This record gives sequence, C-alpha cells and structure tokens, in this order.
Amino acid sequence: MDQHTVLQHRCAPSVRQAGWTLGEMMIALALMAILAALAMPSYNSQQRQARRADARQALQQVQLEQARWRGQHDQHAEQLSSLGWTSDRSALGHYQIAIEEASSQGYTLKATPMGTQGQDTACNPMRLQLVDSAILVLSSGADPQTDAAKCWRP
Repeated sequence: MDQHTVLQHRCAPSVRQAGWTLGEMMIALALMAILAALAMPSYNSQQRQARRADARQALQQVQLEQARWRGQHDQHAEQLSSLGWTSDRSALGHYQIAIEEASSQGYTLKATPMGTQGQDTACNPMRLQLVDSAILVLSSGADPQTDAAKCWRP
C-alpha cells in the first residue's frame, strides 16, 4: 500500500452511525404504551384502596370523639362541629364525613368518596355504626349489609 491509500483509509468517514431508526423508535414507543395501558388499571385500583385509609382514619377519629362527647352528655353528637370539627372533609380530603343519625344508644357515621376517589364504587360510602352502645358495625357500598372486609382492611 502506498502512503496515499493509507491516508484515504484513515480519513474516510464511517458508514455506520450509532442511534435508532425511526422504525425502531416507533416500536419502542408502542411497546411502552401497551405496558402502560396494562399497568394503569392495576395502579389506579391500588391508589383507591390506599386512599380508603383516609376514610377509616376519619371515621375512627369521629368514633373516639363521640365516646368522649357521650361521657359528658345525654346522647351522642349530631353534628361534626359539636365534636370540634371545622370541616366535613377527611384529613387528606378524599372523603366527606357526616353523622347520619345519633341518639343516646348509638350513631351512624358515613364517609362518601370525593374527586377521583369517587370511582371507588365498591366502597361508596363507608359506614361506621354503633348500635345499642356496644355493637360496632362496619359496612360499605350501597347496601349496608354488604361484606365490608375488603373496604375496611388496611
């Protein structure tokens, strides 16, 4: 080889360049979109389940405050404001809390999901009921007799 050929060989541009072609990029994006579409329903379900803790905590807080209130009054409080609540929202704002009924023997508390949590139809609403000053009933869904284990378990 002569010197001129060696110089041309060293200086010649590389034919192969690093990177992705448009077709490869489109295939990768399509695969990511399919994976995201499969994962999102499961993720949203887990988020709704995790947010139920907000309702459980709020209802249990009202339950404790009702016990304190009843120790000093003839019957349970009929309004959240009587228990010192300044808002009818749960701590994280995913539920609206209400006292549905109250008497000297018991009360019914209800947590209704709000916003994106409103899509949690299986546990809409969540209820905590004290009956005859001794029996605690946890329920959820439109039918108060529905098994509430899935909504009330952490």
